[in-house]
Amino acid sequence: MTEPDTHTGSTPSATEQFSGCETTPVVAVVSAVARVSGEDPFELPPLNNVINADALNELVASDRHTGLESVSFEYAGYNVVATGSGEVKVTSKA
Repeated sequence: MTEPDTHTGSTPSATEQFSGCETTPVVAVVSAVARVSGEDPFELPPLNNVINADALNELVASDRHTGLESVSFEYAGYNVVATGSGEVKVTSKA
């Protein structure tokens, strides 16, 4: 599920939901960053350049009972927080 973009002042942000087999945390991260940046998802740098995508999926999988509360990192010029509750939040670093 995709939440509408929100703009706090001039700082764009986006929230993506992921759950089980429908969407993975990795797909949610790339989708949210693409939406905020206006870039085609295929034009973004590989997510594996900044974080191990398999590990991200495993650590914050919404169906995992002992996952982390959240993982934060920078990707393509944006701050990303993926939570164990199935949410990805993306905000501009600026």
